[in-house]
Parts: sequence; structure tokens; C-alpha cells
Amino acid sequence: MEASVIIPTFRRTAFLLDTLASVGNQALSGDRYEVIIVDNAPDATPELQVLQNEGAMPPIRYMHEPLNGLHNARHAGARHARGEILVYVDDDVLCPFSWLGEMLAPYTQSDVALVAGKVVLRHEVEPPPWLGQFSGILSALDRGDTAHRVEPYGSPVGCNMSIRKSVLFSVGGFNPDGFGDPSLLHLRGDGECGLARKVHDAGWTVWYAPEAWLEHRVPSGRMTREYIEWRSAIGGIEAAYADLRYHRRSTLGLLTRALFFASCSLAHRVWAEIFSRDSSNRMRSIALAKRYQYQSIQRWRQAASENLRRETFRSDYLHTVARGSTAAKLLQPE
Repeated sequence: MEASVIIPTFRRTAFLLDTLASVGNQALSGDRYEVIIVDNAPDATPELQVLQNEGAMPPIRYMHEPLNGLHNARHAGARHARGEILVYVDDDVLCPFSWLGEMLAPYTQSDVALVAGKVVLRHEVEPPPWLGQFSGILSALDRGDTAHRVEPYGSPVGCNMSIRKSVLFSVGGFNPDGFGDPSLLHLRGDGECGLARKVHDAGWTVWYAPEAWLEHRVPSGRMTREYIEWRSAIGGIEAAYADLRYHRRSTLGLLTRALFFASCSLAHRVWAEIFSRDSSNRMRSIALAKRYQYQSIQRWRQAASENLRRETFRSDYLHTVARGSTAAKLLQPE
């Protein structure tokens, strides 16, 4: 089989059904790919289990991965995939008819290991005027209308990307990513960005394919100050992970940077609440304040936890995460 389209999901059945409909309606023949739904809820979801249909074209397979974490769900799908190319989408995207064929086309080049598709935001209500500056937070990706090689360390967006299965396994998989359980967010890493970095370092080509575009849905709940602050906090945790992983900060260095980002957060919060009058500038400062706040908090956690530092430095998150491992123990709520 040529490709496996892997859709991790966590309690968003309504969105998932729309995604499945668009993924199943492709110009590419249904016998050339399969669809794998990976349920990352703690308990198997009955309304998802009944979607399995191995006799369909394309075949639809269901699996349950109870170990929380988007990267764990992505890896579970990879282990069970029959396709040579693993195509990853989120459970809230809409794929045009030509999407999958365009996503697979670059793999005729033997050096291409990872393909990043264009992501267009689909606002389901009229967005507020300040939202445009946060397109990256909402997972938009636009590197232009010309296909090209992505220079190090450019990366895809995880809601529209693909990778050779052999390469995913050889570089150790995705780095830690989102967690459906909010109590585990401190374990978040740089996800597909870290994966792309490992692919670059291994000498493979990362390719941008604008014709492999899809729409990422933005419902009204993602157009609020609260949501942007939450995503900014996540960005702060990711930034702290990347800084420690790639710069190997000492404990003193972590504490110093924790204090620095705490002061940055306070400065932006004061500016937003007292001095800023323009809504766009105010929201920018609010988002930065939250990002810096969580960069500071995460560095305090890193300085205090040897286990968290050890997990940050792991080279392989695909083969070595097993029940009873350090990672699995870290996944237990504190």
C-alpha cells in the first residue's frame, strides 16, 4: 500500500466525521491508501469504533492508544500502518479532492523524506480584527505558491504533513506534542518541529508542497482572548523545551532564564493593561505576556526535575516509550 492517512483524535467526533468524509473523497484511487483513526481518549470511544470498515475504499481502521499525547497517538498509527508514506492530519481539517495525490507526488524524488503541505485557515464565524497576527498559533502555513526544498530548520505543521515510514522510525519519531489532559502540558515538546530537525540532521530533504493544501477549521471558540492566551502558554512550554534540548542549559542557566522571562512577562502585562489602547497591540502584548510567563514556569520545572530534563534530552520517543518506563510514569498526573 502506498500511503496511510493517520488521524489522531481526542473527543472531537463531530469534526472528525467531516475530516473523514473529505479524506475519503480523493482523486487518488482508494486502493492506494488507507485511513487510520487513532483514538487517544483514556477509554475507547464507541462511536469511533463503529467507523472501522476494512472493506471500504479506502479502508478505514480504528485503534485505541490510551497513553496520552499527540505524539503517542501518531506513533501508534505509524506502528500499525501498512503504507510506505505516513500522512498526518488533524481531526478538524477539510481536504480538497486533489490533496492526497499532491501530498504524495514529491516522493518521486528519492531524497525527499518529509513533505509539508500548505494550511489555509477556515474561519467559521467572522474573526475579530486582531486575530490575523495569530495565524501561526492557529496552525496556518504559507511558504508561497512555489514548491521548494525547505532549508534547515524549517518545519511543517502537524495538521498537514507526511513522512516516509522508514525515516520516521530511523530518526526516533516525533518529539513530545500536545496532551488532551491539561495536567500533562508540562511534558510538551516541539513535536513535528523537532521531527523535522532530526530529518534535516540525518541528511534528508524536507519539501514544501503548496498544492497539497487543506483547510484547518477555526471555530468561534478559537477566536477568543482566552484561547489565544492558552495557545501562547503552550508556545512558551515548547520554547523552553527547545531551548533546553538544543542548548543544554545548566541548572543555573535555567534559573537565570526563568527570572528573565518572568520579568518580560510582567513588563508585557503592564503594557497591555495600562498603556496599550489599540486592540491588536494589546492582544499581542497579552499573548507575549502569557508566553513568557510559561517559559519562566517551565524553566523552574526543568531546573527542579531531573526526570523532566532526562525526558527532554531523549533522542528517541518512538521505540522506547513503554508502559512502566520513565516517560509513562511522567505521564501520570501529579
